[in-house]
Amino acid sequence: MDKIHCIVQREEFDLWDSKLIEGETYIMHNFKILKNEGQYRVCEHPYKLLFIGATFVKSQAIPKVPMKDFSFKSIKEIVGGNFIPDLLIGMRNMFTIVF
Repeated sequence: MDKIHCIVQREEFDLWDSKLIEGETYIMHNFKILKNEGQYRVCEHPYKLLFIGATFVKSQAIPKVPMKDFSFKSIKEIVGGNFIPDLLIGMRNMFTIVF
């Protein structure tokens, strides 16, 4: 559960897309934490982040965070129903644009 869904405003997407790098760690201030619920989710984390206009993010190295962590499901697991049905499988970009 080391991934979290982050929602940004459409007009701020390019700003955050260039600042947030997958595999890096950050210190953040002034954002909202929401329950990760709904018909479809992009990760298993129970919460998601909502960046607001005053959100501040600073890069901060945190040792011993795994750089690569994939959670692919095998065809056998999918066919056998061994997965969480409301969790999306195969997303490449974890940003969501809010209109």
